[in-house]
Amino acid sequence: MRFPGIIPAVTTPFDATGAIDFDGLAGNVDALLDAGVHGIVATGTMGEAGSLSIAERRAVVEVVAGAVDGRVPVIAGVSAGTPAAAIALAADAAEAGVVALMMLPPLGYRGDDEEIVAHYRSVAEAAGLPLMAYNNPEASGVDMGPALLTRLYEEIDNVVAVKECSGDVRRIPALIEAAPGLEVLVGGDDWALEGFCAGATGWVSGVADVAPRECVALYDACRSGDLETARGI
Repeated sequence: MRFPGIIPAVTTPFDATGAIDFDGLAGNVDALLDAGVHGIVATGTMGEAGSLSIAERRAVVEVVAGAVDGRVPVIAGVSAGTPAAAIALAADAAEAGVVALMMLPPLGYRGDDEEIVAHYRSVAEAAGLPLMAYNNPEASGVDMGPALLTRLYEEIDNVVAVKECSGDVRRIPALIEAAPGLEVLVGGDDWALEGFCAGATGWVSGVADVAPRECVALYDACRSGDLETARGI
């Protein structure tokens, strides 16, 4: 599976009582799709997912998948502290109709390479869905460099992509060189132009929640080689 284009990690709106505003969530998804985005991430890691209950996370993914209704791929964030917890989130997401998963290394503990590989293997094999590894040292405390990400790709069948959020654009060509079949997406909100020009095929984005049309225009300009327009955007 491939993930080209602009993929917002959609925010979860709440009402004045702190309950999830499901109508608002569905409306946000519709607005993003109308703007031309190419996919949606539900329960993204750096948003509200960490403060939602398991039942709320399940409900959010169900509403997002229902609002999308097959128009673009829906990816569920399933980052957790243990394989068992991530597997449970993945099972709920699969039942809701998502087509892929996105996951950080194990949260709350800085695993070594062997532990990280074991974590990804356990979740990937149990979930049976394409899995996007998420390298965000700020969020997880672990920086998965090109060598480790290449190992995840080569040793685990369902690991098919990486959201690269280290902030170092040099990682993208390094990953493309080391693992040509691994799809690389830029994950930072302030270096998408550089990421696209370095070879990233897509952008899992927070800024696309508020400026989706501009993000799509940036992607299209980079794809066509119109760097003057891209720099302006």
